[in-house]
Amino acid sequence: MVDSLAPLTDLERAFLEALESRGVRFLVVGMSAALIQGVRGATEDIDLWFERLSDPAIAAAAGAVGGFFVTRTQPPLIGGVGDRFDVVTTMDGLPSFDSEYGRAIDVDLGIHVKVLPLDRILVSKRAANREKDRIPIEQIERTIRLLAALSDDDE
Repeated sequence: MVDSLAPLTDLERAFLEALESRGVRFLVVGMSAALIQGVRGATEDIDLWFERLSDPAIAAAAGAVGGFFVTRTQPPLIGGVGDRFDVVTTMDGLPSFDSEYGRAIDVDLGIHVKVLPLDRILVSKRAANREKDRIPIEQIERTIRLLAALSDDDE
């Protein structure tokens, strides 16, 4: 199902690897996480939710690949590592990062990343109640039903 998200560039992959090698805990969330799991749709960015924005290893990872990390902007900014990464500071309708990290699924994008599961993305999108999420909510619901039906067929 990874084909649903445009492949990572070498620089994007290097940044994620730099985060991982420094022990930075993060989740891929939002529509990019939904696409990775097979939802049909589109997004222009890859949303990253970090455990602690104050973790100096985030800036170190960005610097290791020629980028930078600025926390004094709202939302914080990852620059110089492509233009698709967005930093998410909270997820509507969801408890803490730690709680969601424990529910995350591991996905191989050429590098292993933790991704927010579809049911949790759905909870957040419903809670945000944004007009732009109306169609994605339907697509996520449809995909959840399809995956459940496929799982039932396998049993």
